Amino acid sequence: MRHSEENLQKILETLLKNDSDGFVTLDDLSQVLNISKRSVQNYLNKADSWLLEHDLPDVRIIKKQGYGIRLSVDFSERQKLASLIKSRYFTMLEGSVERRIEILRSLVFSKEELTIQFLADQFYVSRFVILSDLDWVENWLSQYKLKLFKTQRRGIGIAGDEISRRAAIAGFFDLKELKNKSVVYESKQISRLSKENLQKLEEVYDKKDIINICAIIEDAEKEFDFFMGSDFFTALVTHMTISVFRLRHGCEVKKEFLPPNEEFPQLEMNTALFIAKRLESMFSIKLPESECIYICIHLMSYNTFLDQPDGEYRMPENIEMLAMHLTEAIDAELGSNFAGDKMLFFGLVYHLRSAIYRLKENLGSHEHSFPILPDNYEDIYSSICKNTNLYQQFGQVAPDQKELISIAFHFGLSMERITQKKRALIVSNSGILTQMEMYHDIQQNLPEIKVVDICSSQQLSFCEESRYDFIIATASLENTSKPVANIAHMDKEESRRFIEEFVFTKLCDNT
Repeated sequence: MRHSEENLQKILETLLKNDSDGFVTLDDLSQVLNISKRSVQNYLNKADSWLLEHDLPDVRIIKKQGYGIRLSVDFSERQKLASLIKSRYFTMLEGSVERRIEILRSLVFSKEELTIQFLADQFYVSRFVILSDLDWVENWLSQYKLKLFKTQRRGIGIAGDEISRRAAIAGFFDLKELKNKSVVYESKQISRLSKENLQKLEEVYDKKDIINICAIIEDAEKEFDFFMGSDFFTALVTHMTISVFRLRHGCEVKKEFLPPNEEFPQLEMNTALFIAKRLESMFSIKLPESECIYICIHLMSYNTFLDQPDGEYRMPENIEMLAMHLTEAIDAELGSNFAGDKMLFFGLVYHLRSAIYRLKENLGSHEHSFPILPDNYEDIYSSICKNTNLYQQFGQVAPDQKELISIAFHFGLSMERITQKKRALIVSNSGILTQMEMYHDIQQNLPEIKVVDICSSQQLSFCEESRYDFIIATASLENTSKPVANIAHMDKEESRRFIEEFVFTKLCDNT
């Protein structure tokens, strides 16, 4: 391993080791590596690129002035990152993204095993680089419960069941789409697919087949009176295109990989049977019962019939129990009152109904990136991560990162609904620039407070007291009936802590 790679590896190892303890400083990292602080900063920039190159966009290196550097990473991504860092094939070779995607493509679509030497010759790199790439490939495949096998006689291939293989193929198309922006395709029959989606599917499958599958799904929409959004439509077309191709080559979903003795909703099952019959007629193939169930599960995972009138669609009891117990657990840990938010409950049950089937059958995700959680959602996210056992108890599944983030947003929106922000008036005799700096600092770092106005002590008498709940002041004030948080002679960090404590002890106790 090159010296530069050793330094990058040490930085990532140090940040990962300390991710639960807080920040490390540039001095700390400089001493660990025995290099200058400027060199450490250069390696941190390389580390950002390395994380993206290794398909870890949700692992972030956070640099905060006055504190230092820390790694933001959840449990599932932590294991993946640790595995890549500790790999004896660790490398920082640039340009690896495109090569790794092409190696993944070769393995996913190849009918035969491939050798390391063959891949090295194909991409004009050393065997060592290919071994590093295969570490990345294996980590990527693991999210679909697939593994690589490497044997001297057979070469390299993918091991796993049919459902997981199909999910990985669909995931590969999503992975490729990260490199392109969506452009609407002008053809009438496939206007609901992006140009990039169509082009990627056409690299492997016949365009005419894709058009026919789009038409079958659109006919099902008309027959059963529903309409799928473009993301869901694209995901279903992709999965059905993959299914048809695999069935033509004798690869079908086995019944033992599907939920045993499951009672499936009638609307979804009837729609699945309709689609199955049309596929059989169009492509001269035979779909066994297991394939019909698989289509039904897809329709369930997309909440296809979510808009049915009240009373016509019954929510499974285990889903309602999961939503209730999850809410109670978050309430108990955070001391909140989410249980009283009916909007949260119904949002959770409809989300969980589709999520459980997506997780149970490893259908993959039609969403290609996850938004960053706001800082004030971190406690919620942490609490959800501690209660993932409820998913196993009521759904017999383990949630992935997408699911944990989605649930955190449900609770975060509820928090915004049920938390009434305290209205603050800033009173300061400093100039407008200093006043605005205070305003932005409070709004950014104290989300439970809404600053309604800024004024000087001379202007205070002209501000209606009904507009604010309390005053944040930098000087002593007289003749005011509202509580005053005096932050004179405090730095930013001290003033934030003081205001937080003031709101909690002086205001919340009186509500």
